Parts: sequence; C-alpha cells; structure tokens
Amino acid sequence: MPAELWNDAGRMLGCGLTVAAVVAPVGLISWWAARRATQPIVPHLRPWRVKWTGLEVIFAFLVLNVVVPMLVFNALAQSDFFPTIYGAELPTSATFPVASLESSAAIGGAASAIVVRDRLMEWAVVRGLWAGLLSLPIQLGILILAGQFLSRSRQGPTSWAVLPSRISLAILIWAVLTPLVLVIHALVNIVFTELHWQSEDHPLSKLSAARPTLDHILFFLQAGIAAPIIEEVLFRGVLLGWLVGGRSMVDVSRIGLGQRTLSDRGVWSVFILAAVFAILQPRHQGQVVAEFTSGPVLFAAGLTVGWILLRSVLRKRRTIGAVYASAALFAVVHSAVWPSPIPLFALGLGLGWLAVRTRGVVAPIIVHGLFNTVSVLFVLRSG
Repeated sequence: MPAELWNDAGRMLGCGLTVAAVVAPVGLISWWAARRATQPIVPHLRPWRVKWTGLEVIFAFLVLNVVVPMLVFNALAQSDFFPTIYGAELPTSATFPVASLESSAAIGGAASAIVVRDRLMEWAVVRGLWAGLLSLPIQLGILILAGQFLSRSRQGPTSWAVLPSRISLAILIWAVLTPLVLVIHALVNIVFTELHWQSEDHPLSKLSAARPTLDHILFFLQAGIAAPIIEEVLFRGVLLGWLVGGRSMVDVSRIGLGQRTLSDRGVWSVFILAAVFAILQPRHQGQVVAEFTSGPVLFAAGLTVGWILLRSVLRKRRTIGAVYASAALFAVVHSAVWPSPIPLFALGLGLGWLAVRTRGVVAPIIVHGLFNTVSVLFVLRSG
C-alpha cells in the first residue's frame, strides 16, 4: 500500500474519531430519551405508502436538482453578491482572461498555468457552494407546498416522540456504515493504484485550508447540511418512496396490471437509467473532459450482475429492488468523479435500508450529514 494512501487513511480515521467524539454523547442521550418514551430504537417494518406518481418524481428531480440551483447560481453571478463579499480577492475575466492558461504556460511555464487553473477551480467551487446553500430555502419551500397536495399517508408514529429513537439509530448506523464505506473506498484506490488507473479528485478537494473562515463555514453548511437534506429527500424520500409504495402515472385497474408488476417496471426503469448514466456520464480531469474509460462500464456491468442475482435469490423483490435501484442511481449521479460511485453505492444501500425501515428521511439525513462532515474535515485538514 503506497505511503500516500496510508497517510490519507490515518487522516480520515482522525476525522472520523473527531466526529464520533462529538456525536456519541448525543446518541447516548437520544437512546436514553427513546427508552424513557418506550420507543423502539429499530422500528418495526411497516408498509410505506406515498401518494405521488412517477411524473411527480421526474418533476421533483428536474426542479429541485437542476432548475432551482441553476437559477440561483445565475442570479448570484449577475449580481454584486460575490464582489460585495470577497472584494478584490474575487478573480474576474480581467484577472484571468480566457487565454490565461496558454499565456501562463508560455511565460511562466506549466507550473504557472496549473496555479491559475487551480485558483479558477477553487473559485468555481466557492460559487457553487454559495448557490447550493442559498438554493436550500427555495427547495424546502417547494417541498412544503408540494407536501400540501402529495402528503404521505399517516401510518405509524409521526410525532416528535420518535425523534430521539431516530437520532440514536442514525448515529449507530453511521458508526457502522461509515467505516465500511471508507474501507471500500480505500480498497478501490489500492486496486486503481495497482492497475495504474487514475483516480480523479473531487472538485471540493480544490478548496484550500487557507481559505477564509467564512468559506470553511460555507463548506460545512453546504456539504454537511444542505446537500444531505436535498439528496436524501430526492433519493430516499421522493424516489425510493415511490418505488416502494407509490402510485403509477396511469390507473392500473384499467389496463389489468397488478401493483407489483407496475412497481417492478418502475424499479427496472430506474436501474436501467442508472446503468446507462454510469456509462455515458463524462468524467472530468480538472476542467477537461476525460476520454472514455472502462471503469464505468465495468461498474455498470457489476451493478447488473448484482441486480440479476438479487432478483433470482430474494423474494421481497419490490422493496429490495427499490433500495438497490435507488442506490445505483444515487451512486452514478456522482460518477463525474471516478471511482466515487463504488463506495457511494454501498452508502446508498445503507441509507435506503434506513429510509425503508423508518419510513422517512430524518435518519438518512443525519447519517448522510455526519458522513459528509467527516469528508469536510478531511478536505480541510489535507488542504
């Protein structure tokens, strides 16, 4: 194992222990409160029924994940928001003209071009973090309005009394799931190193630890809070909820199809979309789209083999297939940074099981947020 991987593993372990030291007392207090309220830590598995259809799922993903962030980003870019906050520090077209990379390479060598490129990428990350964080109130507002028309059924406990049990269960699952995902990530990196395949850096890794404290707070709020909320609502709430217990876009009684058959069709559609997206999604090296690689194809093939085995061995195809397909789509959405989808698929499976078990997204949001917080600490310490 290369020394660099050992160093990264040690830093990641330290970050995980730091987060664990903070949340462990919270978990114990929540466990005590749940016991006092006679609420089970692991709730009984009950049917999960939602009122939205596949059409609302597509609409939610487009509006919340694409339209709103894009509109907010464009509004910030065309306003005085960034110049007001960062002043002269903010790079502009005058600071780094379009031909800056070429001119830097010609005048100061390749090293100067790399410095210019890294700084531009760092500012692109900062702008994206602001856009994502400021999109959150709008996204939550849309969800609240939509919930007035497409609310879930009121089966099972929905009061604040279940919150301590959800928190304690989430912290317990995080303590088990995070090391597993990180070990998978480390093993994948070892395999890539041995095969001389190139791993790609996440754009957030460009955020230097030398950035102002405001940007560190921004990084934590977006990656540790805002992103987990929206991703869990979309993938484990809207999508997974529909796959497990949603309605079709047509009246199944009129076409003679059972709900089980229709659910299988929905799960198949999501899984095929995930496999195709894994293959076609462009990978990025810095600001340049990388050439087609075999990694995503192998990943899609592995997902397909696992999918076939699950359907042939396990009986509860509806729920397990829904968790599997939603986890696959969740993973490949992050496939621009390879090989992140492989460990994220394992994370998606755990979050999906937790959402089905609790019939909600509160516990998955907590697990996802804590997982991302470990990564935030790692990036800032490594920078």
